[in-house]
Amino acid sequence: MTASVFIPLGEYLSVREEQPDAAAVLEGTIPIVAKVRFADGAIELRPTNTTQTELILIRPGDLLISGINALKGAIALYPSNASTDIAATIHYSSYRVNEDAVLPVFIHEYLRSSSFKKRAAAQLPSGIKTELKSKRLLHIRVPKISKEEQGARIHDLFAKRRRIAELQARRKPEGAMILGRRVTVAAEARRAIASCLAEFERVISVEYEIGRLEDYLISNLRHGISTPCSADADGVPVLMPSSTTGFVLDTSKAMFATPNGGIRDDDYLEPGDIIFARGNKPDQVGNCGVYEGESGCTTFANLFMRLRIDQKRYLPWFAQYWLMTPSVREHVRKFTKGTGPSIQKINGQGVRMIPFPDKVPLDVQTWWIEHLTSFRRISSRIELLQVLQAKELEIFAERVTDEAFAGL
Repeated sequence: MTASVFIPLGEYLSVREEQPDAAAVLEGTIPIVAKVRFADGAIELRPTNTTQTELILIRPGDLLISGINALKGAIALYPSNASTDIAATIHYSSYRVNEDAVLPVFIHEYLRSSSFKKRAAAQLPSGIKTELKSKRLLHIRVPKISKEEQGARIHDLFAKRRRIAELQARRKPEGAMILGRRVTVAAEARRAIASCLAEFERVISVEYEIGRLEDYLISNLRHGISTPCSADADGVPVLMPSSTTGFVLDTSKAMFATPNGGIRDDDYLEPGDIIFARGNKPDQVGNCGVYEGESGCTTFANLFMRLRIDQKRYLPWFAQYWLMTPSVREHVRKFTKGTGPSIQKINGQGVRMIPFPDKVPLDVQTWWIEHLTSFRRISSRIELLQVLQAKELEIFAERVTDEAFAGL
């Protein structure tokens, strides 16, 4: 039961007004805080110890609070078993915890809760926009509850969090790059699509000869434009590299060419064109998508090249699905080169040499397009449901924390 007695937060906390030894900071014995994460209140340390500002000292067991971002969650409990002191800039404050009156873990969780944020906002002169220094923080009045009730609330909160974490772990394995998109949720749904594409490749490869992509193009490969673009310009839409992430063509991922961009007639996309990522992060080179918009009104950025398939012989979506198959992905990886790990490219020769099936009848192509599209839609619905479930668990985790401090 929550008590109706209110006390200033200063009965639980007292500000530590110590400075670290400058020599110990310089030699790295006392690391410096880089930031306190909003999401979980964890401390991240700087890789180097050079600083031009004054520092405060934080000892093991102290509560570290960002004056600027406290009410966004930047409140950390420095572990009592830590092996060394740490330092932070004067935009932070460090507090001793009165453990006779409050459990350190309770006060840490409570100060990060929505209950405390609402209480603080009501009492601070400028609401949550006020920088939360000690003279204001320690005067905020909070409900006084026994350590027994504090312990019970924290025990219940942590038990629920463990259960939620177990559910999240089942739905969120380690991240993996699958079909041009890094996923941490619903990976199995995307693996199912990849498996179906592998079967498609196996059947087609057995029944038909494999030639080269260049034999089925009706025009030369064309690189995208290098025209300056802006999100709020009123020029031609230019599809950005992110538009083919995951082997879909998201035409909303576009910027707009600024005036006098020098765009030529042949720079525009026609229905059935495939744009192919020739340069990007290594795992994303080769991502592609079929353009199905209006003729002559949209173009594409320089890190793409356009493939224009002979549509009398090959349906664009058959070509698109073939470009997603394992052997093509392996070919792209083999021909992707670069001078650095962040941006790598495949040249036109590598693209023209992509293995491509020969003389596949249009009715066979149509059957595979319908089959793969149907499977992809089902898998995508499953993926979406799993993503929504993951979001619901995140919301549930927030509500569990709110419930733990209800009435406070």
